[in-house]
Amino acid sequence: MTEEIKPMTFADKWHAEKLLKKSKKKARKQLQAKGFSKGEATKLVKQSVNRIAARPTSRGASRGG
Repeated sequence: MTEEIKPMTFADKWHAEKLLKKSKKKARKQLQAKGFSKGEATKLVKQSVNRIAARPTSRGASRGG
């Protein structure tokens, strides 16, 4: 089972960035609704995204890692 890794097309990249931007905005709005200021909420969302991006990808369940 070999999968060919294809480079992202412009449309795929655009849709991925759009989805990320939309989800970050939604997360920020939820934090603001809980009482955080806009600046604090933006900072927390940015920290979370960076933490997720820095984490190494894990394999599926019961595959050790």
